[in-house]
Amino acid sequence: MSARSELRQIEHVALDGERLHTLFLPGDGTPLLLCNDFVANLEILDEFAGALGRPVLCFDLPGVGTSAEVTTMRRMPSLARLLAGLLDHFGFSQPVDVMGIGWGGLLAQQFAHSHRERVRRLVLAATASGQLMFPGRLASLVRLARPSALSRVAPDGEQARTVFGGRRNDECGEIASAMSRASAPTRRGYAAQIYALTGFSSLPWLHRLNVPTLVLAGDDDSIVPTVNARVMALLLPQARLEIVRGAGHWFVLERTDEVVRLLDEFLEAKVAISAADQNSTF
Repeated sequence: MSARSELRQIEHVALDGERLHTLFLPGDGTPLLLCNDFVANLEILDEFAGALGRPVLCFDLPGVGTSAEVTTMRRMPSLARLLAGLLDHFGFSQPVDVMGIGWGGLLAQQFAHSHRERVRRLVLAATASGQLMFPGRLASLVRLARPSALSRVAPDGEQARTVFGGRRNDECGEIASAMSRASAPTRRGYAAQIYALTGFSSLPWLHRLNVPTLVLAGDDDSIVPTVNARVMALLLPQARLEIVRGAGHWFVLERTDEVVRLLDEFLEAKVAISAADQNSTF
């Protein structure tokens, strides 16, 4: 175990009537607030978070992982306020970097919109603008529709590739390994994330979200087709688009080393995003 792993802080934080399971990994540089995908507990991102050399704050929303049961059904702006309270709890008074994966990308967009002064840079991975999006493959979405699906849907690399996309079973084996740590949300926790999504769309205000943003997408994503990333990159004033070739929805697990390199290049860059960056691919 690395010295960084030994210093990891696991804590249950009480905020506005909720109790969130959190993980903080120390490191150098600006802290990264990591928002996970739909009903995915933070243990799924263990390897990815550990590969980042910077400080990383992960959390489980109410009813997910070992967070307490949901007490209040919340829309996205209310969940964004919870995140602001979480940053206050950890003493992050300066702007942080925010990354959202899948459903967590919607929450990351809302947080950057509602609390712009607290966001230095934004990373949107395998995500879209909300309900007004280009949908994924019906067969994949149906298989993920049950609350317990994550822990059962991808027992091996071949099955993970079938559900989430990706072109190589060996790479998708990393997804299967991570999903073995998935735990089913409570029924109320599952419903709460659907409730937050209902009616949500960032399309009316994305063009005003003037924050340097890295938009990441896999070109074989079965859940959130790549066209959604292209739409967001066109609307965001300071967007850089990177397409990860041959990768599916969970490319942060398939191609961790490459994604970490892209993140480091973006988060450590000293210049603003140029117009030429908006069409770059990986």
